[in-house]
Amino acid sequence: MLKLKKITVFLIILLAVIFLLPKDLLAQSNSVTGVNDLTNAGVNLGQTDLKQVIANIINIILAFLGTLAVLLFLYAGYLWMTANGEAAKLEKAKKIMVDTAIGLAITLAAYAIASFILKALFDGTFGNGNGNGNGNGGGYHGGIGIGNGIIESHYPMRNAEDIPRNTNIYITFKEAIKPEDLLFTGGDCDYNACAKIDNLILKNNADNTVFDNNSLQATLSDDHKVLALNPFAGDVGNYLGSANQNTSYNFALSNEISKDNGEAAFGLNGYDWNFTVNEEVDLTPPSVVSVIPQAGSTNARNTIVQVNFSEGVNPLLASGVYPSFTNINVKQANILNGTYRIANQYKTVEFVTDSLCGTNSCGGNVYCLPASASLTATVTTNIKDMADNVLVSEYSWSFNTNDTIDLVPPKIISMEDDNAVATDAPISVTFDKSLMTASVNSDNIAFVEVPSNLINYWLSVVSGETIKISHDRLKSYTAYQPTLSSDIKDVYQNCFQPCRCQDPSGSCSCNTDNSPACQSGLSCQGQAN
Repeated sequence: MLKLKKITVFLIILLAVIFLLPKDLLAQSNSVTGVNDLTNAGVNLGQTDLKQVIANIINIILAFLGTLAVLLFLYAGYLWMTANGEAAKLEKAKKIMVDTAIGLAITLAAYAIASFILKALFDGTFGNGNGNGNGNGGGYHGGIGIGNGIIESHYPMRNAEDIPRNTNIYITFKEAIKPEDLLFTGGDCDYNACAKIDNLILKNNADNTVFDNNSLQATLSDDHKVLALNPFAGDVGNYLGSANQNTSYNFALSNEISKDNGEAAFGLNGYDWNFTVNEEVDLTPPSVVSVIPQAGSTNARNTIVQVNFSEGVNPLLASGVYPSFTNINVKQANILNGTYRIANQYKTVEFVTDSLCGTNSCGGNVYCLPASASLTATVTTNIKDMADNVLVSEYSWSFNTNDTIDLVPPKIISMEDDNAVATDAPISVTFDKSLMTASVNSDNIAFVEVPSNLINYWLSVVSGETIKISHDRLKSYTAYQPTLSSDIKDVYQNCFQPCRCQDPSGSCSCNTDNSPACQSGLSCQGQAN
């Protein structure tokens, strides 16, 4: 009988030890690394904000209490098994076990409460918008849609704050979408097309009011990739929100939306996001804040032409192909043929001519402006911002080209240090050359929760050289992996780090089999035709 009691006590103690050991000692540690598929450079996502410090303190205290309980159970078990029938020792062992069990119950309750609080702090759905349509942080409001989904960008951005009441809504898809899944015509629609509200749902979060067909004027681009929505279109003065307080809205796209090829565009949960409008009506027109090439400069002829605006502009009016598109143009004696693309959260428009002149070091085509030429670029007053304010006056500047081609690839010069990124902070990667913002997209930059769990993220370019990867609020103690591909390009259309190494012996091999070998100590470079 005594032997059976000893075995029972031993099993209880063993289970207690397994149950009480701090989970950090049992779990495998995952380093949070970022992967660059060409340079293998690391980006670690740390938790250095105040919430993380509090979490660490709580975890240390709970781990100490759990360890103390284990030791007390072990001591009580030792007394029990060595009592040899002595009533005093048995009573002491029982008392220690009872007291420890009570303390354990309190500790477990504290752990449950702390876990709930930490979950709210780290993985909650409250946002951290930074205004001007560029949301930052926040948890999931629905399924995966942007970055790892079919959406490249949208305005207002996820959890954006301080959006003007007279804003429009824009969504850019990576693939063509069936028009009949987005647009509604006839019936009570007073416009050329209204939003199909079964699939496109704009809701006031305060009173759960949902916009009807006749409240959302809808326009879809000819390629079925850009959707524009105008709330209260045609009803001047009847804007979103209130003149007295900020108002939160939710915009949802249903899982009934399909691509042009018939495939589902979204997963089971569809996709939705929140944004907040302020009390103001935006009457400030957009302006041009910087251009490439700079006025009066002389440049290699494979430069693109880049226009950066003070705010996001209407993508339907700021992108296209000449000659059908003339709202922005580049000309010598005549307007040059080429394509105008909008990127960088609708703040940057870039022109690439259709005149092929060489290949970059990844084997990609390079297009050139006329050699040794004087060129003039013009942004017309047909450009509007997201609130339909028109560019006040035409913006023109002139620049020159020489007869050279710049084929030096861009390189990363700085990135986030280990443990330097908070759970709601963007990841920054800086290059040594100005970037083609149209190449900074989710096809060329991936971001996942390791090993392959998808999350929402969105991209922008700051000061020309720095990529900012924004994302939903990350989970604490979880590994994430960003990946930058060689399709990221500079403003001369050179691909990022085409070599997988930089060997001083000159043995570096490029991405493509027919690329030339590297010269000693240098990255591979393409050759012009």
